[in-house]
Amino acid sequence: MFATLALFEDIIAAVEILLQEHRTGLSKTKLKVVLKDGSILFLREIVIENILFDYSYHWQSPNNVLIIRWDNAAHYPNISTFPHHKHVESENNVLLSEEQSLSAVLNFIRNKIGI
Repeated sequence: MFATLALFEDIIAAVEILLQEHRTGLSKTKLKVVLKDGSILFLREIVIENILFDYSYHWQSPNNVLIIRWDNAAHYPNISTFPHHKHVESENNVLLSEEQSLSAVLNFIRNKIGI
């Protein structure tokens, strides 16, 4: 995760570790990433045996309004990218998600904020 963040230092202003837990075969990480445009990306990843098992990437405006949240919770089986999906501007606006990794999400954000 941190190696990926380093590739996007051009759009990242600060990183705050909210949780970092490592046990044999299991890693849980939560971060708050402040972007240079003032928006915030909250990251949560659970990695089991070096495989990304569960994730949520919650991007919000500086005034705490949801922009997009990408996650892989198995809530929407009718979406073609199930379990991967995204909530766009509202919890109820659920769409398929081509962005299924932190790198893809940060690249999407980089293109949107244009820094």
